[in-house]
Amino acid sequence: MQAAYYEESGGPDKLKVGERPDPEPGAGDVLIRNRAAGVGIWDVKLMASASANRSFPVIPGFEAAGIVEQSGDSGLEMGDAVFAQLGERRGGYAEISVASPDHVARKPNTVSFEEAAGLVFGAGTAYEGLVDRGRVQAGETVLITAAAGGVGVSAAQIATSLGARVVAIASSAHHALLRELGASETFDYHDATWLDQVLAAVPGGVDVLFDGAGGETRDRAVGAIKDDGRGIFLVGKPRELPRGIAALQFSADPDTRRLAAIQRLVDGGKLRAVVDSTFSLEDAASAMARVATHHSGGRVALTIG
Repeated sequence: MQAAYYEESGGPDKLKVGERPDPEPGAGDVLIRNRAAGVGIWDVKLMASASANRSFPVIPGFEAAGIVEQSGDSGLEMGDAVFAQLGERRGGYAEISVASPDHVARKPNTVSFEEAAGLVFGAGTAYEGLVDRGRVQAGETVLITAAAGGVGVSAAQIATSLGARVVAIASSAHHALLRELGASETFDYHDATWLDQVLAAVPGGVDVLFDGAGGETRDRAVGAIKDDGRGIFLVGKPRELPRGIAALQFSADPDTRRLAAIQRLVDGGKLRAVVDSTFSLEDAASAMARVATHHSGGRVALTIG
């Protein structure tokens, strides 16, 4: 099969494209003929990490969408269109990949394979954080940082679908998009007064912070959470949280149940896939370089086959 792979840790320039052996599914596994793969900042970070790559070559990619060639114990049928989280074995940047039966679901009917691949961790992380862990309720206010990123665009829509008011932090170039996706207010993190603007718009503070930015933006955003509110942190949590604020930090696990919930949201018109750009498998290094800029609006995907 054709695949993008690397033989040493480093940046996107280390990625090669060529023939690799077909993967062999284990008992019960699902074999997928890929049509697309999601490209995430997590792929870039893992590729750069010597400790995360214990053996070479490595085919990156945690997110795939394609056609089932072997259904295993999934309850799916050969020929079904699916999207999947591939787990630690990775391998999405290839013509064929293997998924565990409990991490694959039917693809939403209303989106392309590229859009579906981008939803796996983009929407999967947002769903787990807001629904399963944050328990966001109708009438609450949710502040989302990095709101135009691959996770943020889904978080804005999922929070809105729950009946929450969404306040989004992103560069001004993405404000129109975020309002289309349900944000009631948008503020530019380049503006030194953005925190004051949030507190003016939401006196008393927000119920929930969903933070995908980390660093200084995260630490400032904590100041917008009301007493005894909740902070959901994707890029590390602050060392200390004041005023009884509860901290929730997790590593996302988009399993079959969560993927099926995302499929229903998408086909029900409550969640839109937002793709920044697509690249061919042969140009996978450029796709990773695009993600590495941190300026994509939505997800980046590979078209395969």
